[in-house]
Amino acid sequence: MLKIHEDIFDKRWLDELSATLIEEKWSCNNIANRSTWPYGNKGSHMIMGNLYFQRANDNEIYYNDNKRLTKMLIHAFEGIENKTQKMKLHEITANLQFCGMDGSMHTDGTAEHFVYIVMLSNDVIDKNIGGSFYHQPTDTSVPFKYGRVIEQNGLDLHKAYAFNKPNIARMSVKWVGTKWI
Repeated sequence: MLKIHEDIFDKRWLDELSATLIEEKWSCNNIANRSTWPYGNKGSHMIMGNLYFQRANDNEIYYNDNKRLTKMLIHAFEGIENKTQKMKLHEITANLQFCGMDGSMHTDGTAEHFVYIVMLSNDVIDKNIGGSFYHQPTDTSVPFKYGRVIEQNGLDLHKAYAFNKPNIARMSVKWVGTKWI
């Protein structure tokens, strides 16, 4: 499943989010397809990332230390639900890539998960900058567009390409949810 949403968030809110993310402390521990145990220090690629919200189970939830940004991202899930369906939030993460930091094929959850990824940047983007999103199940390349939201299933293989110009951050925020039971 692949759906594209162009009109979920206001541009002003997207600009505020992008500016806030640029000021974040980023960790270089976002490793896809982790292949070692017990710490998972090796995988197919490593980019910068942050975890803002993670529901381990109904009673245990992790929140990032940046409470203001975490709250902003949790509230943004309502905007996604208003355009799609009511869901139970399971995870919010963010990624940051620079030129040369292309992702590799990976999944973001299970068959029960719905995944929503918004495309962001810290600069004005021209059409030839790259930064596309590739969705393997439909063999579709989705061009980067500021504020565009990609919707897919948690088991859908995909990857994101960095911009082809240096010093411009390609950021994304991912929300993972499931249907309420």
